[in-house]
Amino acid sequence: MAKKDNKPRMPLNFQLKGVELLEACLNQPRQPIADLKVFQFDIKLEHKISVETKIVAVVIFVDLYNEQRDVKLGSISASCIFELVNLPDFIDTKKNNIDLPEEFLTAINSISISTARGIMFNQFRGTFLHHAFLPLVDPQSFEILK
Repeated sequence: MAKKDNKPRMPLNFQLKGVELLEACLNQPRQPIADLKVFQFDIKLEHKISVETKIVAVVIFVDLYNEQRDVKLGSISASCIFELVNLPDFIDTKKNNIDLPEEFLTAINSISISTARGIMFNQFRGTFLHHAFLPLVDPQSFEILK
């Protein structure tokens, strides 16, 4: 059983405010690919924070490759925009940084990855990437780009 942290936690008051498709790209292979069923994915997350507007945006970047990873088949980037009403509560003025709770980051990463999965399905429907479903991934396993 995981050890529980006994530190008092501030409440998280956040909501999804927007979703934006930033870029979608198909790279048609030079030679037709018959029966393409296995895909490889590179997934990156970037957090952008605006203290003034109390906004935390998660930008997700996905590159899709063939099974051997020698042909980039496409890419997509999207942004999920969250309002964190009590964002100022997480500002450490002594260290001049923002210390967002791990459970909040895990939640918005998970929501953003799931949203990107749906956007990918919509954007790639009817193309050679129709069956390139973004796999289920652990939202805590990402190195966050800032």
